[in-house]
Amino acid sequence: MKASKIIGLLITIVQLTGTVAMVLGMYTMVSVFSTAIPQGEGEIDIQIGDPVVIPFSITPSNPGYLAAELSVSISLVVDGDEEIVSDSAELVIPAMSQVPVDLELSLSQALAEEYLVEGADVAWVIDMRVTTLYDLISFSNTLTMSGGAQ
Repeated sequence: MKASKIIGLLITIVQLTGTVAMVLGMYTMVSVFSTAIPQGEGEIDIQIGDPVVIPFSITPSNPGYLAAELSVSISLVVDGDEEIVSDSAELVIPAMSQVPVDLELSLSQALAEEYLVEGADVAWVIDMRVTTLYDLISFSNTLTMSGGAQ
């Protein structure tokens, strides 16, 4: 076998391996991201007291063949850029599994009475980032939902 044929065969193998890795990584990334976004009209059980605790729970799943890293944060923002309270979590989701994530926003009773009322100029900001394949494939998105209590 000539050296040029061996090199051509090696290049073909590397290209096929790269294509398979990209497809598996994209499937993992999209699957984790789509399951990390809460669906429907879920109720939030706000724990009234001092401090007021607002819990958020998601259970992202990874049906793919590669592990994925998920970074998620949620913030309560006033006037477009002033962050009142936030919480975040970073976790690794192994292949073919799901991992629950619990976040809590704690704010004083006075802040809750000021900002968690109907018509308040507040926004909920959720930042999510999913990476896989040794950080070669990643996707991040920021979701902003306006409004106080309803």
